[in-house]
Amino acid sequence: MAHSDDVPRDGIEIVLADDHTMIRRGLRMVLESEAGFSVVAEAGDVDSALRATRELLPRVVVLDLNMPGDPTLPAIPRFLEAAAGVAVVVLTMENDPVFARRALAAGACGYVLKEGAEDELVDAIRTVAGGGTYVNPGLGARLATAEPAELGVGSLFAGHRIDGIAGRGGMGVVYRATDLTLERQVALKLIAPRVAGDEEFRARFERECKVAASLEHPHVVPIYHAGQEGDRLYVTMRFIEGTDLRALLAEEGRLDAEHAVAVITQVAGALDEAHRHGLVHRDVKPGNILIERDGVGERVFLTDFGVTKQRAAGDELTRTGMTVGTADFMSPEQARGADVDGRADVYALGCVLFRALTGEVVFDRDSDLDKLWAHVHEPPPALLEMRPELPTALGDTIAHALAKEPDARPQTAGELADEARVAIRQP
Repeated sequence: MAHSDDVPRDGIEIVLADDHTMIRRGLRMVLESEAGFSVVAEAGDVDSALRATRELLPRVVVLDLNMPGDPTLPAIPRFLEAAAGVAVVVLTMENDPVFARRALAAGACGYVLKEGAEDELVDAIRTVAGGGTYVNPGLGARLATAEPAELGVGSLFAGHRIDGIAGRGGMGVVYRATDLTLERQVALKLIAPRVAGDEEFRARFERECKVAASLEHPHVVPIYHAGQEGDRLYVTMRFIEGTDLRALLAEEGRLDAEHAVAVITQVAGALDEAHRHGLVHRDVKPGNILIERDGVGERVFLTDFGVTKQRAAGDELTRTGMTVGTADFMSPEQARGADVDGRADVYALGCVLFRALTGEVVFDRDSDLDKLWAHVHEPPPALLEMRPELPTALGDTIAHALAKEPDARPQTAGELADEARVAIRQP
């Protein structure tokens, strides 16, 4: 990324925000050993850092990407308003260019990885204080690779009219579209070029779309077609009118026990069907659980089988990328990179149930590595300590689902759902 030649060498006041005291202490020592640098305040969360910024009007604010309380990225514009001319540097362990783009789009001028903080942070602060932009060099090279522009509303793609954006994720953008041949609304998932350009991914994508399309179950989102238009991969599926569990929990915080169990019961049916076909989903999480509502009730769907693995397959294509998944909902064996079967999805479904009941993830840690370590080594929190009004048996159900060893868990998703349904009827 661009660096400014007009870099100030003196008098740079800094507010340093990270929720780890030892990290702040270490970074402060590094920064204050640099001539002209002065750390005028430390903070452990966004609100404290914002108050210090308003009071002290520093030249630079260094913000950890993941801190408790208010999220960092949406708060960046508030820092820019709090002190005229302030520059924000985001400090993180996230080396995905998606996060760097989001930080820069939110108004940050710097993006530094913690693993190289001692070497890079001083350069980053000097650069942004002088009006430039600094991004970790490795990430900067990846950011420089242009991504095609998103499809505009009304544009045509592979026989579909784009009607709007339904969602975004690490694998690409999902559009609400109209199949012009069949005159029906679909969800069109356009795979990100940085992923689609990998030949092994392309082969695995084609194979797994075929297998996922073979699943016929009332709680699996039906896949209509997978193909390639130019150099871009896409897949179309039924468009579910409604919301997803992630958005529902963001709105409501948590669900009552009967509602939460009803949701995971429907997901369990979809998982058991997938497991009968030799598929492990590997990324069961609230964002992949869609909820369709009508005047009578709601119907739940499991989607995004794009990171599944056929258990029975033995070739290299299905062994590529075995660490895919989401850290908040990843089983211990998957976190270790070991072989997995359907019981990894049972663990993930237990994590989803915990999240729905409490409003919290099982292991709330500062980085994905810390979360994976916790899934492998640390006991999960007791459900009843967070919601003591729930039935004791439901706490036992969660503990059973989150057992570290697959043999100690419910052996099917349906078994977990059965336990939960029985538990909520207990006193």
